[in-house]
Amino acid sequence: MSLRRLINIRIILSVILILIFSAGIAVWQARKSVEKEVGSSIHLAVQMIKFGFNQLPASSEQNDVWLQKIADIQPVRHLNISIKDNQREIQSKKDFYKGGENSSAPYWFVKAIMIDFSTHSYDINVADGSTKTIFITANPMDEISEAWGETKVFFWSIVLMLLIIFLTVNLVFNSMLQAVKAILSGLRQVEAGNFDHVLPQFKISEFDAIATEINGMSLALNTAQTNNQALARHTMQIQETERQNMSRELHDEMGQSLTAIKAMAVTCQQAETDVNAVTSSIIEICDHLSVVVRSMMKTLHPLSLMELGLGATLFELVSEWQRRSGELQFDLNYDASLDNLSNDITIHVYRIVQECLTNVVRHANASQVVILVIKRDDAVWITVSDNGQGKQLNSSGFGLLGMRERAESLGGQFKLESVCDGGVNVVVQLPYWEDKS
Repeated sequence: MSLRRLINIRIILSVILILIFSAGIAVWQARKSVEKEVGSSIHLAVQMIKFGFNQLPASSEQNDVWLQKIADIQPVRHLNISIKDNQREIQSKKDFYKGGENSSAPYWFVKAIMIDFSTHSYDINVADGSTKTIFITANPMDEISEAWGETKVFFWSIVLMLLIIFLTVNLVFNSMLQAVKAILSGLRQVEAGNFDHVLPQFKISEFDAIATEINGMSLALNTAQTNNQALARHTMQIQETERQNMSRELHDEMGQSLTAIKAMAVTCQQAETDVNAVTSSIIEICDHLSVVVRSMMKTLHPLSLMELGLGATLFELVSEWQRRSGELQFDLNYDASLDNLSNDITIHVYRIVQECLTNVVRHANASQVVILVIKRDDAVWITVSDNGQGKQLNSSGFGLLGMRERAESLGGQFKLESVCDGGVNVVVQLPYWEDKS
């Protein structure tokens, strides 16, 4: 069920309940009004008749005259006045308003409003010695007709008011649906990868806040996509550069060395060759090749990670940087409980520390760097702090992007804390996975 249909159904049910409640109130008020109005009329008529007969002299002839005048009275609003004796009923010659045949109110309304009024009687002695009785009976049909008219006005006023409210709510809801459609369209654009799509401002503050958040999300995704593309290009460039370096190393070092070894081997086949001198040269060339091969293998992947573990490899890395940068003081604090760390996490820890130290040596102009690699709360925490010149926090260097990408790809966190002329703190949190082997 759509939201529009759900809201319309609830509005209609609410309108029906309001109309039923309003009709009940209207009937109750009309009943009270008719009861009060008709009761007042009867009371007034009884008091007037009593007062009139009390003012007459005590003679039957005067009573007959007075009764005839009462019989000739026009029908009174809310009342029926009749005169009866023992033999017959004497009424006014005018037609009394009876039974509500001419009433405009429907039958159900008359039944709901009608109240049983008591009939008041008054006995009079006439000249022939008989006793006449004046009956005063309520006739509330005029009042009921008026109440019906007022009720219709009240009812249709409620209906008109509810109709206006219904139309207003639908107009407002229609504008809300337009905003929702625009937001959904924007989300589809984001889903399709069109991060440049910008949602417009909305008059409704809540939708405008949602649009602002979606625009911010699109901008963040666009920035992340741009950074990832740049990082991918940089990674491919690094791969090509490493391949070129490796090809050059193989050509310059391995190729030339193997050519030299081959030439020396051919020389050994000749007579009068100083074999000892040639073999010594071959040994020197082989030692040089071993250094070159180990250097290339260390660049590709440090074998000490597999052989000696993370701690020893990190200490070896720090020692190498300490040897290269004599003036820069390195301080490594390593938690030995990380020796059981999974190989998948170990290589990332090593590469992050390696990249941090490279950045410090190249850019920080620092005199001291502190490396902290510990286990805390079932996570690996890496903190590299220096006292150098600092770096802008919005820097988008590929080294920082690479470290962030490593951390986030494992479900970790990367944080750069930097103050100009105050050094840099790189804080990385990685998940702790133990080696199952």
